[in-house]
Amino acid sequence: MAEKTITMIPARKRVGSRRQVMEEKPKLRVAAYCRVSTKEEEQASSYEAQCEYYTDKIMSNKEWTMAGIFADEGITGTSTKKRTEFLRMIRQCKQKKIDLILTKSIQRFARNTLDCINYTRILRQLGIGVLFEKENINSLPPDSEFMITMYGAMAQSESES
Repeated sequence: MAEKTITMIPARKRVGSRRQVMEEKPKLRVAAYCRVSTKEEEQASSYEAQCEYYTDKIMSNKEWTMAGIFADEGITGTSTKKRTEFLRMIRQCKQKKIDLILTKSIQRFARNTLDCINYTRILRQLGIGVLFEKENINSLPPDSEFMITMYGAMAQSESES
């Protein structure tokens, strides 16, 4: 009879219970972008309401951690040049400090179709999605670009008129 060989496979050392291992999944670093175009009283309350809403929304989700509220007040969405908080948010995304951005709508994010598409493409390449709540669009799937372009064009047209 031939001799049998037995290979010993050492057991893996588990730290904590299975439940604890699952809970150690890293939290998404979520930021919000808020913008109002004028400093009028009605707009100012909308600005504050947006900031408060997103702070509460991010802080109450156990799978998320706050990466910041970026808010431009009294600044048009037709160009990103003077939107210092928007540009600061994009820099932090490029530094890998943000995983997901929440915003009220495409017109809050940008009222220039090219800016909107360019920034969502840059963010998608970095693996960062933008959730546009009003339109219920996540910018990560490539097929979302068509809808973002359509809503972006409408926002730009509305701004121009």
